Amino acid sequence: MNNVHRQFVLNLICLSFLVKLCSTYTYTDVDILYKNLTSGYNKQIRPVIDQSEIMYIDSSFNIITIQDISEVQGTVTLSGFFSFSWIDKNLAWNPADHNNINSMDFPENILWKPPMVNGNAAKNIKIMTVENMMLEVQEDGRVSFFPGDSFTFTCDIDSSKFPFDTQICTMDLLTWGYSNKTLVFNDGLVATDLMGTNSGWELSSATITGNVFGKLTIPGVEVKFNFKRRSYFFIMNLFTSGQLLGFLNIFVFILPQESGERIGFSITALLAVVVFITIAEDILPATATPKLAALYELLIQDMALSGCIVISVILSSRIYYQKDQQAIPEWIRKCVGFKFCCCNKKHPNFNRHLTEPNSVHVLKSTDKIKVDLQKDENTNELTWETVSKFWDTVSLCFYLLWFIVGNMKFFIDTL
Repeated sequence: MNNVHRQFVLNLICLSFLVKLCSTYTYTDVDILYKNLTSGYNKQIRPVIDQSEIMYIDSSFNIITIQDISEVQGTVTLSGFFSFSWIDKNLAWNPADHNNINSMDFPENILWKPPMVNGNAAKNIKIMTVENMMLEVQEDGRVSFFPGDSFTFTCDIDSSKFPFDTQICTMDLLTWGYSNKTLVFNDGLVATDLMGTNSGWELSSATITGNVFGKLTIPGVEVKFNFKRRSYFFIMNLFTSGQLLGFLNIFVFILPQESGERIGFSITALLAVVVFITIAEDILPATATPKLAALYELLIQDMALSGCIVISVILSSRIYYQKDQQAIPEWIRKCVGFKFCCCNKKHPNFNRHLTEPNSVHVLKSTDKIKVDLQKDENTNELTWETVSKFWDTVSLCFYLLWFIVGNMKFFIDTL
């Protein structure tokens, strides 16, 4: 019984090999089918039996890499390949009549294919084709066309929110010489399986849709890309460094006048900001359409702030070293006087001591009262040095507020 079972299994294996051998087609089979399909074939005629019918074409795009996005030139360059497929009834066959041939490859120059052109190409507009490329044809007549290249197309780039900007760009592919009454493109997918990483940009989303372009109703596809800039590098190298320079410059008003380093410190900080902006110009997008980049505006604001700080420090030093014999104008006394009125109300030393109920304590603190009175008299006497300190306090608060508001505006405008 075991021998019978073993023989049965061997027979099945041999039969399967024979079936496979019989179903394998040869060079002659392919040559015959090739000649049958191409004999009398006219690639200039749209491959539909009823020429009044609309021909539908499926489309998709496989992106390989984002090569460059130029803000100045307003162009996007990327590489990838399209996939177009359609039914050509003139190329259909019955596999049973041709030794089970299910598919064949044909040279692209002998079959009809849609003449696709890049409608918004940044350079020359030419029909998309690949020399020596093969078109795959299935038994039901479905033809697959895979043109690939490095595509450069125009895009209206808005860098006003740099470095947190996103760009929406479209690549328009048109069929040269056809209208929407003869060809219609179906919506498809954009595949990113083969896409490499770009250090400056990432692809947030992408779609490909059939569209009709212009008054001539030219059919084609619109490939829409949503690019998002990778902002970490710019935040660490431009924003953080630039704002640190501006922030440090504000604290020049804390330095004592006697040190003699205030003007030198503020001018050095101003020059540092100017040099930093000069270096940053090579990284920042050199375009003002529709407006300057937000980060560039922030750096210009830091330069203006540092320049105003230099002027304020010079004025403070000028006030501080004024001669005491020169009278202080009344309007300055009024501006500064409010501060001293508030300070005196907080320290009513004289009235507090006179109203002390304990007479013994009053006698013991007579010397202290005299000292307090002397301090009050000195406090109430307004000097140029006091005016300079008041100016420093106001300047410190003003420029700190300027710095905070400017940074808040930057994040509100960009995020």
